[in-house]
Amino acid sequence: MAENTKKIAEIAVILGIDEQTCRTIAKEYDEILPCKKIGKVSVYEDNTVDRFRKIADLQAQGLPKEVIIPAIRGGKSLQERAIEDMKKMGVDIQTEPKNEVPKPIPRSETEEELILAVRSAETSISTMEHRLSAFRERSEADTTAILDAVSSVSAEVAELKTQVHTLWDQIAALEEYLRASQNRSFWKR
Repeated sequence: MAENTKKIAEIAVILGIDEQTCRTIAKEYDEILPCKKIGKVSVYEDNTVDRFRKIADLQAQGLPKEVIIPAIRGGKSLQERAIEDMKKMGVDIQTEPKNEVPKPIPRSETEEELILAVRSAETSISTMEHRLSAFRERSEADTTAILDAVSSVSAEVAELKTQVHTLWDQIAALEEYLRASQNRSFWKR
């Protein structure tokens, strides 16, 4: 693989977003994110990484695909171009008034980097929270198992203690019997 190409996983790490989100973007915006296939693996040129970042930012702002694609291309959509071409040829097209979606406010590179850093931190915090939650659940299960084992051992110790007392009582009774039988004459035994 050439040094100037990146796999989806590498792009996700660079941008600080979830790999699955990056795959979804690649699939949904494949028309503006050209890739090369090496076997089953898709690789993207380095200049495409910036497009991934811009798409992720625009999606985070809640903009639909119809707005994002022209914004990434830096021009009009194919439909707008077709209407203009038809008008130039003299064909009158009745278009419905469409609701204008606000164009994204351009951000500086530093602002975009900060947004990506915050998203990366949020993802990391979320991952840590999931791990901590799993650890707590596992810890609670282990504590319950330990308490059950201690309770079981305590019951066994109490039973053994009772058996030892019974054994000592039997030994004491046997000693008493042996003393009494030694004190008696041989023929009375």
